[in-house]
Amino acid sequence: MTRRMVIRASATVSAGVVLAAGAVLAALAPWPTIGQTGPGQATGTPGVDVTPIAAEAVLACDGPLVALGRDASDAAGLSHVRDLDVNSRNGLQKDPASDQELELEGVGASLSVSQLPVDGESVPVAAAGSAIIDEPDLSGVVASACRPAIPETWIAGATVQTGVTDVLLIANPSDVVATVSLSVYGIDGRQDPAGGEIALSPKSQRAVPVASIAGEEQSPVIRVTSRGAPVRATLQSSRVETLDPAGLDLQSGTSPATESVVPGIHVTEAAAGDDDPTQVRLLGTSGRSGTVEVEVVDEESGETAFSTTADLTPEVPVTVGFEGLEAGTYAVRLSGDVPFVSAVRQASGGDYTWLAPEEPLTGTSLVALPESPTGRFGLSFAAVGDEGATVHVERLAGDNSWTLELEAGGSETIDVRDWRAYRVTVESGRVTGSAGVAEDGAIAAFPLAPDAAEPDTITVAP
Repeated sequence: MTRRMVIRASATVSAGVVLAAGAVLAALAPWPTIGQTGPGQATGTPGVDVTPIAAEAVLACDGPLVALGRDASDAAGLSHVRDLDVNSRNGLQKDPASDQELELEGVGASLSVSQLPVDGESVPVAAAGSAIIDEPDLSGVVASACRPAIPETWIAGATVQTGVTDVLLIANPSDVVATVSLSVYGIDGRQDPAGGEIALSPKSQRAVPVASIAGEEQSPVIRVTSRGAPVRATLQSSRVETLDPAGLDLQSGTSPATESVVPGIHVTEAAAGDDDPTQVRLLGTSGRSGTVEVEVVDEESGETAFSTTADLTPEVPVTVGFEGLEAGTYAVRLSGDVPFVSAVRQASGGDYTWLAPEEPLTGTSLVALPESPTGRFGLSFAAVGDEGATVHVERLAGDNSWTLELEAGGSETIDVRDWRAYRVTVESGRVTGSAGVAEDGAIAAFPLAPDAAEPDTITVAP
């Protein structure tokens, strides 16, 4: 999700009016300019980059976890399973404001975390939640970062296969009504399902079973767009094998790009010998045919463990399985000649998780880590593009620090404590990151995002 905006103004508009417009738009940030056809700014267009004044940052957290059809008399009914335990922190080493206000009617609510500027300067903020579930119909580990609402997002890893239950959770953390539109992409291309237009009240959530909108599609990609106010979309997924629960996941959305890197893909010993290989789901979003080069790079050796070229039919998903990966940690590198969305699925002997790519980290940002079943998280970073990168990580309110020198095409993972917060500074190059935990029978991960409190750059063009 690109954090650059473009405002076109006539030559007679004063600089003060343009800056005021920028400040108003900043309050609605982040508004990405990469949409269905990829980056939209015309090349060669003159303009001036403007940084608007800092505004309140609002993060919408996932939850509550739900079960579908626990009541035999109501197969479509939702039941509350539990809330996520959320860890939130700001750059002042304090707790930001939070409120259990994102209501899912009849079920429960999730947190909204906010941070105001101090003395006109933005204050970095981060929050993330997790849950460890062991119930007769649901079992697994989930972890997710609280995220700003945005006007467009794509869920690349939905599934409507036997034994899998997917529920799309859409939240509106703003004070105005959001009109949400859903589009489903499958073997017949794009479909706009009945019931795919939703009016979402302020401070509320809606749960949409994917089976209700996907028709006969077994592996759909879902596009979520909103008008009036941005929203946060998350896919809760669970799996049952025979009668036994076999995994639980919270999947964040992603945005079209022509280059994506997903670090921190963990293949456990159980996964290496399983018949459920790591895989990537891809969808071209430009309406044109194209190809995506897929490369899976071993983090320890730097060698390519798997590579292929995926052919993209316009608006039709394709899945590529990574056969033969040995136990270890990998980075998945994707490069296309058309914009695409993607997500990587990894299993671990009774649990699984989808990890979607995030835009590269810039400057300084915070990472808040929730509870882990191991007491630890892996923070993974990968250099993007043809150059290396340098990343500095330090624990807030602690003496631990790491400096990672990443070669071009390289990645590295550091082992850190859970329920802590860390400051990440990209000192050079372009970097993507993820946080994850992986062991046999338990796996969860989420991407690291740039600082949500930092105002977006605005390009003022004639």
